Amino acid sequence: MNIRLLIPVLLMLSVYCSCDNISTYPISQPDASLDDDRLIGKWKFEEDTNKNNFYEVYPSAYPHQYHVRFWNRGGTNPTYEGNVYYSKVESETFLNIPYFTNPLEGHWYIFLRVLDINKDGSKMTGAVVGDETMLNLGSEREVQHHIVKNVNNPGFYLDTVHLFKVK
Repeated sequence: MNIRLLIPVLLMLSVYCSCDNISTYPISQPDASLDDDRLIGKWKFEEDTNKNNFYEVYPSAYPHQYHVRFWNRGGTNPTYEGNVYYSKVESETFLNIPYFTNPLEGHWYIFLRVLDINKDGSKMTGAVVGDETMLNLGSEREVQHHIVKNVNNPGFYLDTVHLFKVK
């Protein structure tokens, strides 16, 4: 199965996200069938006001995950690092993005749904899940069921983001 490419928009998503739309649980655990190494490379976020900022995506030491580093201040300051991975909910592909808070509390998750990707995998459009009840869900299974129930509800999403790969 050819999985759509999804670009992590980690730090920039925090502009769109608040503690109200995060989840204590991921959608699922990393799955080998969802690996897509086209994710590896350097990416930019169209909505970023500083056009020199970028994301670097590497293979992770953990199976079926990708390590991401975000560089802000014009691409000179690494400010975010984390491992991201894909999940499938019915026929839709999502990215599980760690959202770090107090180190003693662990990390939570933000989700991004792939809406569209161009033929060569160099541009992508995604929708940020913005549902404020995500934090109240008590398990991965509840997160999956909640997403299935709301996947086609426009009010479930906070904003649309656009990314492109830098060659």
